[in-house]
Amino acid sequence: MTERKTNDEIYVKDLLDAVFNVKLEEGDIEKMYRLGRWSEGSSRPLLIGFKDYQQKSHIMSNVRNLKQQQIIRFRGITMSHDLHPQERQEIKCMLQKAKEDHDGEGLDSAENFWFKVVGHGQKKRVIKIKKHSPLPQLKCS
Repeated sequence: MTERKTNDEIYVKDLLDAVFNVKLEEGDIEKMYRLGRWSEGSSRPLLIGFKDYQQKSHIMSNVRNLKQQQIIRFRGITMSHDLHPQERQEIKCMLQKAKEDHDGEGLDSAENFWFKVVGHGQKKRVIKIKKHSPLPQLKCS
């Protein structure tokens, strides 16, 4: 059990250093444990709580670096915020309302935008990001 925890700590420190250029110091991680029951042949999510919110914010704002990672050891990893079910429901409602309030047609329709909740706590808000539209095909004679 302690061997698994030590291996998890080493893996997380290596991941954060290689992918996010974050050097963890002793005490930066407030809590870290595996979720769910152990079963042979399956991996379980790892919940990590940082002491400093700025560190978590930096990592989560650069989570796209995981997709660009060339190190095989870190491929297939996903990260997400650990939210309370009420927070998840609140975000879902905010996104749905923003899509309903967006009343565009044609290229301005809601399907041509990504809606994303940004901010923390009471400062959460929805932003919309225009999807890249495909370039028109030119016919050469």
